[in-house]
Amino acid sequence: MIRQRVSLAVAGAVVATTALTAGMVSPASAAITTSPYDPGFEPGSTDLVGVGSDTIEIVMHDVANAFNQTAAASTGKIASFAAAPAGEIVPRTGVTAITRPNGSGSGKNLLHATTNNPAVDFARSSSSLSTAENSDGLKQFAFAVDGLKLAVSSTVATHAPSTITAADMVNIYKGSYKTWGEIPGYDGSAPGATIKPYVPQAGSGTLSFFQTQLQAANGGAPVVLAATVGESQEHDPALIRENADAIAPFSTARAEGLTSVKLVRGFSARRAVYNVVRGSDIAVTTPGSKGAKLLDVFGPSGYLCSPAAKTVIEAAGFDQLATSSTQQGGQCGQALSTAVSYPFVTTSTVTTETALTATSAGSTVTLSAAIDGNNIAVGTVTFKEGATVVGTAPVNGQSKATLTLNGVAKGNGKKYTATYTPTAGSNFEGSEGSATVNVVAASAVSLGAAGKTFGVAGTIPLSVSAAGVPASGTVSVNVGGSVSNVALSNGAAVISVPATLGAGSYQVTVSYGGDAANNVGPSSASSTLSISKAKTTSTMKLSKSKVKANKKAKATVTVKISGSSLKASGKVTLKAGSKTVGKGTVRNGKATITLKKLRKGTYKIKATFAGGGNYGPSKTKTLKLKVVK
Repeated sequence: MIRQRVSLAVAGAVVATTALTAGMVSPASAAITTSPYDPGFEPGSTDLVGVGSDTIEIVMHDVANAFNQTAAASTGKIASFAAAPAGEIVPRTGVTAITRPNGSGSGKNLLHATTNNPAVDFARSSSSLSTAENSDGLKQFAFAVDGLKLAVSSTVATHAPSTITAADMVNIYKGSYKTWGEIPGYDGSAPGATIKPYVPQAGSGTLSFFQTQLQAANGGAPVVLAATVGESQEHDPALIRENADAIAPFSTARAEGLTSVKLVRGFSARRAVYNVVRGSDIAVTTPGSKGAKLLDVFGPSGYLCSPAAKTVIEAAGFDQLATSSTQQGGQCGQALSTAVSYPFVTTSTVTTETALTATSAGSTVTLSAAIDGNNIAVGTVTFKEGATVVGTAPVNGQSKATLTLNGVAKGNGKKYTATYTPTAGSNFEGSEGSATVNVVAASAVSLGAAGKTFGVAGTIPLSVSAAGVPASGTVSVNVGGSVSNVALSNGAAVISVPATLGAGSYQVTVSYGGDAANNVGPSSASSTLSISKAKTTSTMKLSKSKVKANKKAKATVTVKISGSSLKASGKVTLKAGSKTVGKGTVRNGKATITLKKLRKGTYKIKATFAGGGNYGPSKTKTLKLKVVK
């Protein structure tokens, strides 16, 4: 349900605001500022003065205007000051001006601890009480529910995609995604453009709530904001509307009626909003007391939880919470120390949209229904194929329901529908979505053993079955990045591995594209091809077994690769004991080496082949060389 935010300011409010401005601005208070969402009158001693959250300043302004026209206002009106502009306000007649509080935290600070100010009676808050605020005795009265989504510009063509998931949001705000194109499934117009994320100012209840959402989406770990994350006034479109790359969390209620920003699908959260008071102020509720007045406005039977306020609250884009007396689980007007518990029970009807996706893997079909109602839906989803019910599933905490079907007969254009039925007593409306999917028979690729030794050609057997019988056609074979097509014969083929393929490990992937004509799906399989180094054998011959001392002998070293006709190459060293007497290079399996001149004596000569990347080292037998005068 789409509601346009409208102002319910009563007639004469503009005149009253002008009078307030004229009466309050003086040489002694030149820093005083005013806003269209200020009270419009000078609050007296019996009026309830409130400050704080930007999120609910408009709805509380409108509620105050409506309440102040009722008979109940004769004993005290609601005076709610806006969060901006910066400057000072005079909270009530005869008191000292104060800096205008901007945000939930700033407002609540005036109700407790050393910054307590008796001139302020309540604080608007878009986040629940902190531990310190709770310990200091503050109480919060919830009255409505707001949504939080990500907003981008609608004034200029945004570069953001149409959908940003909670996981995407985490990566944007911690700086893992710097450009739009890094978001999986990006469908925008500028993948290389740099994202400019913003968060609300410090002290903002929306900032606090948004940080809890980031943490929840990050597996419970706090998210450290990237240095590129900027700060903007809560729900102010000024930094977003002219920037195609800007994005910021935004109240769904505050976004209604704005033409300069739009909300992105994907991440969505819901939160209660509160008016916070001192616990001591509501400890005494005798007639005429401040506590009684606070309950007349904020309590379960108070104005904010009444049918009269419902129209005002909904016109401002919020859902009014129900009370426990009107609906089971309703918490409107209760003086709470903790957050309103989920699911939120509201008086407003929430229309929904059900989006169904259907995917198949062989004869298995997965149906996933997403319920989008700007809230976390409760209920069940009934899935049908045609008119036949194929199953039901509960809606989980992410507003989704999933059903897996096994043994589905193959066929094209199978149509499924998902019908969302809300939980009885909830405020959701039902909805329905549909999807079609082609259900194909499964195929399977299998690979045989993949291992051999360098220098020896080999093959890897493979087979492909389609719907349980041998497949026909071709498969794509990728061996270490080298791709080729191989024809199947009765569902089988071999991958030829040449003898020259070097030693090492190679990823082998075989992909079968399926058979669309017979509704057979694709499949693939991978394995690792390991080629080990080959062994070598080395032999040596001396040109002479006896030489004179002034002559040089020659040696011929022959190196063979075991089991292969390939020729070895590499370095060979000749030694006599520990002394090197010659070095050479083996080419095409042989090396001829001239030995150094040697003194008279008998030497034991041995040649060592160093080996290489594809084969191992080897040594020759020892030969005797006699050197004479």
